[in-house]
Amino acid sequence: MLQIKNLMHKSLIALAGIAVMAFSVFAYADAGEKPSFAPSVPHPTNGTTECVEDEDEMKKNHMKYILHQRDATMHEGIRTKTYSLKECINCHVPENSQVRYGDEKHFCSSCHNYAGVSIDCFQCHMDTPMGKNPHKSNAQVSKPVQSEIADATTTGASNE
Repeated sequence: MLQIKNLMHKSLIALAGIAVMAFSVFAYADAGEKPSFAPSVPHPTNGTTECVEDEDEMKKNHMKYILHQRDATMHEGIRTKTYSLKECINCHVPENSQVRYGDEKHFCSSCHNYAGVSIDCFQCHMDTPMGKNPHKSNAQVSKPVQSEIADATTTGASNE
C-alpha cells in the first residue's frame, strides 16, 4: 500500500512538472518570443536595425563568415565591409564605449563567455569602434616616434 502511495505521489509530481513546462511554452508563444537560454546579443548601435544576415544565421555561422572574409582579404587581397570583424565592432559596440572584450557587456563576450569559447581575435584587432575618423587608433604613437618618422621621410626624400 505504501509503495502505491509513493508511486502515485511521484506520478502527480511528474504531471505537475510537465504541465508547468507546457504552460511556459504557451506563455512564450503568446508573447511572440522564442524561448532561449542563451544571453541576449546586443543589437546594432549605429542606427541600423538589421545585420548583414538574419540573426539566427549570424548566431550559428558568424565565424564561418569571418574566416571566409579573412581568407579572401589575406590570400586574395579582397577587402569588403560585409563580413569584416571591424564592421561588426563598429556596428554592435557603442562608440566611445569603455567596455572591452572579456566584459559580459561586450558584444562578442556576451555569447563567447556563455558558451565557454576562447577567441584570440582581439590580440591584434580592436575591440572598440574606430569612430568617425578611420585613421584613429586606440594605440597612441608617442611624439618622439612621430618626429623620427617625419625626419626619416624628409631625409629620404632629399637623398633621391
